[in-house]
Amino acid sequence: MKERPSNVDCLSGERKGERTYDKQRDLIRLAIDGDLGFIHELSSEAFSIFGDYREVIRLWFSNPEVITVVYVHNGQNPLGFGLVSVITGEILAIAVAPKYQRRGIGSALLNYIEFLATQRGLSIILLHTAKENRGAQLFFQEAGFQVVGTHKGYYPKGQTALIMSKGIT
Repeated sequence: MKERPSNVDCLSGERKGERTYDKQRDLIRLAIDGDLGFIHELSSEAFSIFGDYREVIRLWFSNPEVITVVYVHNGQNPLGFGLVSVITGEILAIAVAPKYQRRGIGSALLNYIEFLATQRGLSIILLHTAKENRGAQLFFQEAGFQVVGTHKGYYPKGQTALIMSKGIT
């Protein structure tokens, strides 16, 4: 069984040579109701090109089969979030504030989501990402995901999604 990643383990996804900020007080925690405003704001910023996600995010956030985690800096400033269905193993959303991207936060969230999935006995996780979103595709491929299919018209504005999956242990 996979061990729970420590904050240090979660944050080890940095690329060599990149400058990062001090992460000693950062943590990943389960989201609370007070985080919904941040999650709405960041998802609007990150996903608006695919359509309006306000209602979908609210439904996922309130679904007991979905776990929402938040990456918090200095114990109070949320910088990113992730949502995963613990029934299907689907990563529903993962986003990091643009100012803090490419600093290991997305990798930390992904590592923690993988840990949660393994704790629930899942052996595969999957996700959808827009065919046009090369940055997300590369991020997930570097994390071990492979494209396993497509889903035409998946997003509210009609874009095609790539379906990606990864075996976890």
